[in-house]
Amino acid sequence: MHLWLLRHGKAEDRDRWTGDDALRPLTKAGVEHARRVIDLLNAWVVATEIWTSPYLRARQTAEIAAGEWKLPMREKAWLAAEAVDAPTMAAKLTARHDLVLVGHEPDLGVLAGWLTGGNPIPLKKAGLCHLVGEPTPAGMELHALLQPKLVLGLAGDA
Repeated sequence: MHLWLLRHGKAEDRDRWTGDDALRPLTKAGVEHARRVIDLLNAWVVATEIWTSPYLRARQTAEIAAGEWKLPMREKAWLAAEAVDAPTMAAKLTARHDLVLVGHEPDLGVLAGWLTGGNPIPLKKAGLCHLVGEPTPAGMELHALLQPKLVLGLAGDA
C-alpha cells in the first residue's frame, strides 16, 4: 500500500478565530500556497482516492488535491482533529487501496510515526508524507517527507 499523508494548508489564526474550529477556513495565502505545492506534486502522487477530515480547512485542501490529482474524495469523520488515536486510524486503512489522507497535526505525524515504528513525523502546513507497506505497527517505510519549503525550493519558487 502507498499511503500519502497531506496536512491542510495555512488556515485562519486559531487564537483570533471566534467560531467553531471545525469551520476555520484556509486563508487566501493558504489556498494559493497549498495549490502551488499540490500542483508541483501532481506527477508524483499516485493514489486511488482521497479521504479527508470533515474540518473545513482540510476539506478545502482535499478539494484542491482532488481537482489537481483527478481523484475522488470522501469525507471521514475519524480524520477530524484529535478524533482518534493512531492504532484506530490505521485500522480504518486497507492495503487494497493507495490513499491520500488529508488531516491535521499532530494526528498525521503521530500516525506516520506509529506506522513506521518510530517517533512522530511532523508535517508542516501543506506538507506531504509518503509511506509504503502494510498499515500495521512498524509495517510501513517512510519513502518521502515533502515539506512545502523543500517542494517549492526544488521548483525554484522558494
